[in-house]
Amino acid sequence: MDVKTIILGFLSYGEMSGYDIKQAFTNSIGYFYDASFGAIYPALRKLEEEGHVTKQEIIQTGKPNKILYRITKSGRETFLREIQTPIVPAVLRSDMLVKIFFGKNRSPQEQRELLENSIEIQRQMLAQSISTFKKLENSFDEYQRFCWEYTIHHLETTISFLEQKSSSLLKQACTVSA
Repeated sequence: MDVKTIILGFLSYGEMSGYDIKQAFTNSIGYFYDASFGAIYPALRKLEEEGHVTKQEIIQTGKPNKILYRITKSGRETFLREIQTPIVPAVLRSDMLVKIFFGKNRSPQEQRELLENSIEIQRQMLAQSISTFKKLENSFDEYQRFCWEYTIHHLETTISFLEQKSSSLLKQACTVSA
């Protein structure tokens, strides 16, 4: 699904500023789909050009004016049509896995640090996800709850896998370098 469609989805809940949309990405689906301001604002401009959103400038005293975006009827129709399209297989992009993939190019100490750091980063992501989930869970519908529980389960499983497999990788590294 592209950024434009996701923005339409967020706007289907109500009007939002570009900042609000970025927060929605970060705080709701950021684990499995995130977008930068550099992707959000061009998408909003394109959606406006296509007639899928309108914008309203709110004059504010002492700070920059606020632009609020609202989905139009055609935007809602486009969103509903897009979420009915077939699911595209996910492409996992993982800096951690790429670095582990090329782990033989590291010293045994560097390999150990890589695996320890990988586990620690996953634990931090899990703690953050659980914290955010607990703060927001009362506002979730059953589908949003499903996605958050999936995310937490995925992180727990990743940590467990890394913990189980790290020692065998490190043993193999020691026998290869010995």
